[in-house]
Amino acid sequence: MNAHTTQPHESVGLGTTMPQRGIDLPAAVAISWSLAGGMLFGGAAVVLMLVTNTLSGHQMLTASATLFAIGALVGLAHGVALGIFGRPDGTTVRAAWAAMVHGLLYLVPSLLLGWLIAGWVAAMPMALGGKHLIATAISALAWVVMVVTVYFAGSIGLRAAGLAYRRWPHRAVGTALVGATLVALVASFLVQPPTLWLLHTRLTTEGAMLFALVSTFWFYGPIITVGLWLVKRIRPELREAELPSSATMKRAGVSAAIAIASGLALAVIALPFYRGALHLPSDVERIGFAGAMLMALSDAFTNELFFRLFAMTVAFVLAARLQAKGARAAVLAIAVGTVLDLLFHLRGVPALGLPGTGTVLAYAAVRLAMPSIVFGYLFWKRGLPTAVGAHVAAGAALGLLAL
Repeated sequence: MNAHTTQPHESVGLGTTMPQRGIDLPAAVAISWSLAGGMLFGGAAVVLMLVTNTLSGHQMLTASATLFAIGALVGLAHGVALGIFGRPDGTTVRAAWAAMVHGLLYLVPSLLLGWLIAGWVAAMPMALGGKHLIATAISALAWVVMVVTVYFAGSIGLRAAGLAYRRWPHRAVGTALVGATLVALVASFLVQPPTLWLLHTRLTTEGAMLFALVSTFWFYGPIITVGLWLVKRIRPELREAELPSSATMKRAGVSAAIAIASGLALAVIALPFYRGALHLPSDVERIGFAGAMLMALSDAFTNELFFRLFAMTVAFVLAARLQAKGARAAVLAIAVGTVLDLLFHLRGVPALGLPGTGTVLAYAAVRLAMPSIVFGYLFWKRGLPTAVGAHVAAGAALGLLAL
């Protein structure tokens, strides 16, 4: 397991370049993560449900088998991605995939054995409750095997993650954006824990923090990576959307002024909904000044990452590949970002209790569509920081003006 990761076809456990007689690093990551995921879901998770009385004993075998399959698939998906991106230096993507295919010879028998081990892990509470010494000893041994497997999966996964991170061309900017996203989501969820849309369930503080971690690394991390890659590598026309790592102080100052002016203008236009006859409650009135400012900053940052850096950039690239040129591709991209923005935020409009269809349409146009178009235009012309700045300025100004 201590083979050097700098060899193109590194074989785990052999230290040679003979993948046909061993397991290369990409395959080892995929197999170990699939096993670890299956054991944790089908073993440790079942024990937790048995101990907390959320699962009855007679459902243990069915739950263990089902959760093992789910965990193995989840682990395999993550392991394959990590194995490809975290392949050893000098190994091509094609060679990494070949190693994965070779590793399938070991995956099936490994999963069968892992399923048996997960079942014995899950049986620990019943073995202890029934005072079956032999069953308890087997379950304890299964726990040891599971811990060793998870440890190995974690260690080899960290090695692959280090290689993947070193290979990431935009790791400095990407890491900053991912870290800022986590801080923004944590702050926002502490102020107002989110409600799971499909389940109509408001999360507890602990659940919200876990959701912030999951959202950051499993959703925003990939879209930030894809967005930066498309912006900086595929289409030279997207040069204007680059992050300001190379921008001059003069350009940064102009962008800041444009962002503040745009945000104030959008806030003034939307003010009649909060100061007129409708008198909708502002965020400052609902959650206080500090909470409203944190929510404005968090919403602006996370929304612009998805609707502009990711969705709008992908739409621009697709439009350009379909022979749409320059401004036409930008218009199409802004339209796609606006439509997605509307679809996401319209779900909260009925709760406002707006009277009449005309009022609802006016609110959607002024508070949702118009800002989205402005932010999209600013992203296209001035870049992500300007779009985020305008979004923050609009939210903060509206909260203050509506008092």
